[in-house]
Amino acid sequence: MLYEVDGKPAFRIDLYDHTVANKWKKLIESIHIGDGEDIDNVRTFFHLRTRDEIKKILLNAINNINSFLKKEFIVIPKNINWQDQELYNNWHMAFEKLAGEYDNPTKLLKISPTNIQENIRDLNFCVHALEHTTDDSVLELLPIQWTKKRKQTPRIKLTKEEYNLIQFHMTKNEVYLAYNEVGKSYIDLWRDELPFDYSATKNNHYIGPDINIALTSNENVFPSGFINWCKSNSIDPYEKTHGIGLIPIGKIESINIEHLTKDSKTNIIVERK
Repeated sequence: MLYEVDGKPAFRIDLYDHTVANKWKKLIESIHIGDGEDIDNVRTFFHLRTRDEIKKILLNAINNINSFLKKEFIVIPKNINWQDQELYNNWHMAFEKLAGEYDNPTKLLKISPTNIQENIRDLNFCVHALEHTTDDSVLELLPIQWTKKRKQTPRIKLTKEEYNLIQFHMTKNEVYLAYNEVGKSYIDLWRDELPFDYSATKNNHYIGPDINIALTSNENVFPSGFINWCKSNSIDPYEKTHGIGLIPIGKIESINIEHLTKDSKTNIIVERK
């Protein structure tokens, strides 16, 4: 599959020969329209926005949601502490209530106007973008986000055997399945200082259209703090069936991201034989 950025060929994914990669390819072929709107460009290049820009998007989304619901469903403190993890957790819980589950979205998300649907998604995306990054953060993964504006965004349950493909290291230019859930993974629970029995805990057990491209290599994707958290909660972080590692589906030869801007646009070309 060829990906163009800003109208120019940027990279081609050479898929591995295994069932997950094959299923991912067929999934993309089944939902690909080719109208230039298959990729969610705003969120794919969200990392190129400043924290101040993301804060404005977040507050605008909250105000629009509250206005649409005609009540203060999401509270904005008078004096916002942008370092307050509990505030981010509260906002994310509001997103979970508004959005529902991946395969069972709320009635609100299904029938509300497109701008409100996008505001709800902005709530989630902005919170994640703000709570653990700075303007100087180094980008390790380029997330290629599939549009959520289509009527359906299907996914495929991993088989028992496919968990064996999970790895716990990252290799530059390798392509991995992204998180295809609505909720918090084990790693999110640790990072966000949430309890182990958090009600919306969901690790990744599905093949979905979103992918991540590794821009650097990493011998171990788990920080030592997370490994200690797992031990405290009697979890083996390297048990593949937990669904918290990486599933590689292919690789790219090279990618040039120096020219990218927050307004860049990606187009996927499905080259069917």
